[in-house]
Amino acid sequence: MVGVAAFVLLLFVNSGGGPGGYGGSASGSTTLSGAALFSANCASCHGVTGGGGVGPQLSGGAVLHDFPNEPDQVTFVANGRGIMPGFATALTPAQLKAVVDYTRTALSK
Repeated sequence: MVGVAAFVLLLFVNSGGGPGGYGGSASGSTTLSGAALFSANCASCHGVTGGGGVGPQLSGGAVLHDFPNEPDQVTFVANGRGIMPGFATALTPAQLKAVVDYTRTALSK
């Protein structure tokens, strides 16, 4: 679970850490795709393809192993746990789902 915690911290730090950060306005007016959100917020530590680096590997099914149920992953990213802050105020629910979907589909091939 430490790897997942690093994923969430990375998202928070690179998203601007609160409403109006890169993830868009608090009102959720942005329509960025999961890939764009991942690229802007996660790739610097997890690698462009999610292979890891500073942050843990997300690709190759690693995130599916840590979170077999998508709603659990969305909740984790939204609320955080341990040293990981939550993203519920930094990203809209749609953005949270988009980046989670991206990690579970495109990166998990």
